[in-house]
Order: sequence, then structure tokens, then C-alpha cells
Amino acid sequence: IKAQEVKVWPEVTGYLGHDVTLHCEFIQGPQVANITQVQWALLQPNGKENVIIVYNTILGPSIHKPYVEEKVGIEGLSLIIKDVNMTDAGLYRCSISAFPSGAFEGTTKLIVKDDCVSMFTESLNVQMGHI
Repeated sequence: IKAQEVKVWPEVTGYLGHDVTLHCEFIQGPQVANITQVQWALLQPNGKENVIIVYNTILGPSIHKPYVEEKVGIEGLSLIIKDVNMTDAGLYRCSISAFPSGAFEGTTKLIVKDDCVSMFTESLNVQMGHI
């Protein structure tokens, strides 16, 4: 029997000027739980969290300053960062509150590159089945 958990990609690459999605998925276990809230935060080197966005199933989204709606959004449980820049690189934590199970979290590392050629090469390799 599989326990409930949050699944995230360990590492995601974003490219300057493009949007990137940091995926987060809640895997149900034998006891069905209802997701009540999702939070995304950027982890600072000193261990503190900068909350970016909180989405509550009743109250909707709340974007925390200094982030703005034009920069971040939430789709399902995943965080969308628009118009990526170098300062967006770092560790991001997806935290999910589920009733009656409790809280679950996962961390993703966002790497930002400015090389459009490598984006094309990686895309081509994926299409050709090399990755």
C-alpha cells in the first residue's frame, strides 16, 4: 500500500525570458484526502522561506510581495514563473495541506540558463529520444 506523498521534479531548467513551470503533484494513498491549500516558497541560503503564493481551495490565490500576478501564477498545484531571469534560480518548496492527512512537501531546484542554443539542443535530443 502506497502512502500519500508530494511528487516534484528534483531539478528544472528555465531559460531567460521564457516561462517555466515547477511541477507539484499530490499522490493519494489508501486514505483519500482533500487538498485544502497549496503554498510555494523560495528557500533562502540562510534557511528562511520567502512565500511566493498560497492557493486556498475556498479563498483562491494570494500572491505575496514582492511577487506580482504578472510574474507568478499557479496552475493546478504547479508554480508558473513568467519571464524567467537569473535571480529566479534557486530552491523552491511546494507545500500541500490535505484533510485529514496533514502537510506534505517537496523541493525543486530551478536552474536558469541564458543559452537559447542549449534549449534547442535539449529539445531536439528529447524529440529524438536521446534523453
